[in-house]
Amino acid sequence: MVWEKNLETLFAIYDRVQEVGLKVNFLVAGSGIAKEDARARMKDAFFFGFLPHETLAKVYASSDIFLFTSVSESYGNVVIEAMASGCVPVIARGGGSQALVDDGLTGFLCNPDEPDDYIEKIKKLLDNHLLRKKIQFGGLKYTSTLNWENLAKVYFNDIEDLAYYSENLQKRKYI
Repeated sequence: MVWEKNLETLFAIYDRVQEVGLKVNFLVAGSGIAKEDARARMKDAFFFGFLPHETLAKVYASSDIFLFTSVSESYGNVVIEAMASGCVPVIARGGGSQALVDDGLTGFLCNPDEPDDYIEKIKKLLDNHLLRKKIQFGGLKYTSTLNWENLAKVYFNDIEDLAYYSENLQKRKYI
């Protein structure tokens, strides 16, 4: 846990969950310089520290929602791991992770510094089992397409697009 991961918003979400009385458990994995501060601010949360992949997969699989407030991720493997394990991601709109979530279909995107936006989405998922299952299925379906063959196709399509753009840019006449 590091401060660059927008932890103040996480703490505010935790406080709001306590205030409104949502029946949820916060399971926190990871380590870092802010871990002890997080323990002090989130007294009823369960802190696991660093977890090996096999154990982390079990934590994901036993959870319904994956809350992620960071906007500093360039890609966001943890979001993919959570979706592939059946968690519905409720994440910050920002950074590379947002590209992994189709808002309302494979998870929810939230305004990074608005805890009530996260709370609204969490409540929606807790109150509507069918919606949660639908989004969960959407995430599982999406992550099943993330294999080397498909990623290579995307990569080569991007290269073709860039080559086409570059070629057409050179043909332009400037006044």
